Amino acid sequence: MIKVLHIFGKMVRGGSELRTVELMPLLSEKGVHFDFCTVLPGKGPLDEKIHQLGGKVLPCPLRPGLVSFGRRFVKLLEQSDYDIVHSHTHYFSGNIVRLADKAGIGKRIVHFRSIGDGKKVTLKRKLYHHIMRGMIDKYATAILAVGSGAMEYGWRQDWPKDPRCKIIHNGLDLSVFDQAVIDRDGVYSELGIPKDGKLVIYVARFIWEKAHDLLLDAAAQVILENPKIHFLFVGDGELRQAMEAKAHALKIEKHVHFVGERDDVPRLLKASDCFVLPSLREGLPGVVLEAIAANLPVIAADLPGVREIAEHTDLIYLVPIGDRDAIHKKILKTVEELDSQPHIKRSFPVEFDLHHCAEQLFKVYSR
Repeated sequence: MIKVLHIFGKMVRGGSELRTVELMPLLSEKGVHFDFCTVLPGKGPLDEKIHQLGGKVLPCPLRPGLVSFGRRFVKLLEQSDYDIVHSHTHYFSGNIVRLADKAGIGKRIVHFRSIGDGKKVTLKRKLYHHIMRGMIDKYATAILAVGSGAMEYGWRQDWPKDPRCKIIHNGLDLSVFDQAVIDRDGVYSELGIPKDGKLVIYVARFIWEKAHDLLLDAAAQVILENPKIHFLFVGDGELRQAMEAKAHALKIEKHVHFVGERDDVPRLLKASDCFVLPSLREGLPGVVLEAIAANLPVIAADLPGVREIAEHTDLIYLVPIGDRDAIHKKILKTVEELDSQPHIKRSFPVEFDLHHCAEQLFKVYSR
């Protein structure tokens, strides 16, 4: 049995957290056990799922301070029998692997999952990055990333020269999509959309980097030119109320539907006509993989992780980052093309299958 302790902020329904939890059954079959340590206060929505799968969630909050956190984290490790500490906390992972080394953990993994941490780059921030990179270089025994863009941002441009570095793409559980029924009539009835309407979907937490406001501005123009098109926003977060108010201010609230977090995302995707990802930053966006699994055309910001997925499918149409006019024009064109020609079923790229991801990660753990 290989025992792995994953380090996250909180077990929210984000891409990295959800993809890691989804790996638990597959790696358990290979003799790998996952537990999770969270450094932010409060329970997460994935905690119960982890418990159901036989794992534990061990809170070790950063407050009241780093010194106290360090003592508690080292004590947690010393009183356990973990073989590997696997940190997903961006540059703070430097401190995590340093403390793991102090506690005698032999394998210490840093995992980069994005092309930024969303914080303003100041002189103080640059110093913090420099110190943490130094700790990662000294104490990490493996450095992983969801894509080359995330690796280049998080680590360095010449990462292939570092034998510790490996790209492991996020994997998707395709069985969930194979089992999901096509229920367009049911979804349209639930949302109050006419049968001859069209549906554009976006699944994301309501945080600034997901750029919901950008899509709403584009939606206003789309609806003006084609009132048959409706927009579905799936997810929750701190900016949801503000975005609902924005939709009302734009006078498009009858065409925009906010449904919160849902456990039937595959069903909603299969009932839609296209997916839009207006994000300002991503690692390897799992929602794009989900849209592809549902055979949806995807209009996405031209981000490194999106380009990596686009290399393996022709379902993705790239638009400049932050360009609402390009988004609105591409939505109209995509919907028009769906009406004029049949939509062909595409095969899902094996590189992003959950089983492939599990195999790659097991090789790292057992090396």
